[in-house]
Amino acid sequence: MLGKQYRDNTARRIWMSPWETYFLLAEGALRGWTNSISAKEAYENGVRANFEYLGLSQYVNQYLASTSYNRVGTSVNFDHTVEPVSFEADYVNGYTKQAGKMTYNYPDASKILYKGGALNDQLTKIITQKYIANVPYGVVEMWNDRRRLGLPFFEIPANEGTLTGSDMEKYIQASEWKNGQKWYHYTQRMRYPTALENADKEQYQNALQLLGAEDNTMMTPLWWAIK
Repeated sequence: MLGKQYRDNTARRIWMSPWETYFLLAEGALRGWTNSISAKEAYENGVRANFEYLGLSQYVNQYLASTSYNRVGTSVNFDHTVEPVSFEADYVNGYTKQAGKMTYNYPDASKILYKGGALNDQLTKIITQKYIANVPYGVVEMWNDRRRLGLPFFEIPANEGTLTGSDMEKYIQASEWKNGQKWYHYTQRMRYPTALENADKEQYQNALQLLGAEDNTMMTPLWWAIK
């Protein structure tokens, strides 16, 4: 049974936000699917709606004008599509406390999942801001975007050994990150519940066959997912 704090909870959450709608319109306009609103206007409206919800409207114009890159090479300004380049930065060694200089390299756009082959194009901006705005309520939607587009950009875990004890074990080998992003670096689906297998084993097996899966793992790509 559920505890009283869950049965009687009156907390509210967002199910479908106005900013998500604007970002969907922005992607549709960018792809030429709709002309009711421009991609830029929908994109900026999405950011504005989220800032308003958070009580941060006084900062939104400055944010939308920003041409500064985040750590993976994407800026906010919709018209700023110049790709980032490496730069020299100062740092302090956390162990020795000695100051030094380093060259910061952005991700190699030729090794990412996104088929656009860019770090700072307009679709990347739309999906990046959609991801930021949807946290923490729209995480499943963002997972779908990640699977269908390879966006937003996520780092690959720098594993030094084979990843064991999970569905990824046969995919993630030692130093796999050196080969660039692959679809199998990220969970692809939710497993069918044990209750389904127990209730109707025949249909359970049929469902796995339709997926093209050998077994009920989280690593079987769905038909619409990027590969």
